[in-house]
Amino acid sequence: MNLKVVKKDMGRAPAPAPLNLDLSVVPQLTHAQAVETASRLTPLIAERAASAEKGRRVPQQTIQELHSAGLMRLMQPKHYGGSELGLNSLMDVVLELAKGCASTAWVYSNLASHSWNMGQLNRQAQDDIWSVDPNALVATGLAFPCGKAVPVAGGYKVSGKWPFGSGVDASQWMFVGAMTEREGGAPERRLFLIPQNEFKSLDNWHSYGLTATGSHDVEIVDAFIPEHRSVSAEVFAAGQNLPGAKLYKNPLYQMPTFAAFAYILCSVPLGTAKAAVEQFTATMRKRAGTYTGARLAELTSVQGRIAEAAACVEFAESVVRRDWMDLEEMVQNDQFPSVETKLRWKRNAAFATQLAVRSVDALMPAAGAAGLSSQLPLQRQFRDIHAASSHIGLTWDVHAGAYGQSALGLPAQAGMLL
Repeated sequence: MNLKVVKKDMGRAPAPAPLNLDLSVVPQLTHAQAVETASRLTPLIAERAASAEKGRRVPQQTIQELHSAGLMRLMQPKHYGGSELGLNSLMDVVLELAKGCASTAWVYSNLASHSWNMGQLNRQAQDDIWSVDPNALVATGLAFPCGKAVPVAGGYKVSGKWPFGSGVDASQWMFVGAMTEREGGAPERRLFLIPQNEFKSLDNWHSYGLTATGSHDVEIVDAFIPEHRSVSAEVFAAGQNLPGAKLYKNPLYQMPTFAAFAYILCSVPLGTAKAAVEQFTATMRKRAGTYTGARLAELTSVQGRIAEAAACVEFAESVVRRDWMDLEEMVQNDQFPSVETKLRWKRNAAFATQLAVRSVDALMPAAGAAGLSSQLPLQRQFRDIHAASSHIGLTWDVHAGAYGQSALGLPAQAGMLL
């Protein structure tokens, strides 16, 4: 069966060429197959990194290859033909893709993980997304104060403008947060699933790093959203009573979403730093100084910077993997993390990101002027990793402060995704 996905002109950037996907050849993958497939795509993604930056989006060819390879459906429920793999598989695939292009890895990690989130919704909402097009993608806008929802008969009216909709122009749906009016009470945080004909990508992402993520603002005006396409943010945060957990045996779909959110994001700067260390080290093995002709591999300063950069990456990856394993083990044992544990995990994800930044920062001086060349990946990795570290989910000052407050017996900040 062939599906043609055509994006309507909503005043955004020109729509990409239609996807023509034969669903019979979109494979369900094992962990090993997913990682091997990602490693085969990475050289192609690397070749397009510069043009992706120029176009400010992941090329449509790359999106189609990720679809055809089955990687976009990595965490999608098997009920809809997905591979239903977990966080560890997502991380290993992202680490591979980041070797080629951090922007591509960022968009992929967002869109692939959102299929997991959609699997946590009720059956009717999932059918709305995938019954016609099992390859449909969902972008997100999780800044709750940016949206307003009003209860009406049968559902809600939703309006707002959300920033940073990474991968929105490759997506057929948006999943947004909004403050929802409640009679006689404070507004409630809720999440809403919005079809493509009800949202508009504003094509306003112009950044010095993660340039190709197409993280445009997304606007919704007075869209009616039926009740079944909405869920309380508190249910999503707790991981308990999630509608999708009643549909599937895989504990993935009862995992507290916000607890894992930062780790999904921090895989990209971690993969970017890991790639930078590997590529820089390989280059320095054979490079000579421009003015002295001396082998740079023999300079103790270069040796020390490689050691520092490699150690930062290794420490960061070890903590991230340990925390993910703890989260998965808790869910498998029908346990759910406390607020204190979630704050510790978020602290660790932010600190791991800081170590990834420090890793690339350590390499730049040793690269010399060659490291500034637009023809080489290091300058892009430097810009991308600093851009990633500025995401609210990875910002050290935010999560260090939140953890410190908790450790000192103070209440958590309002608005934290816990």
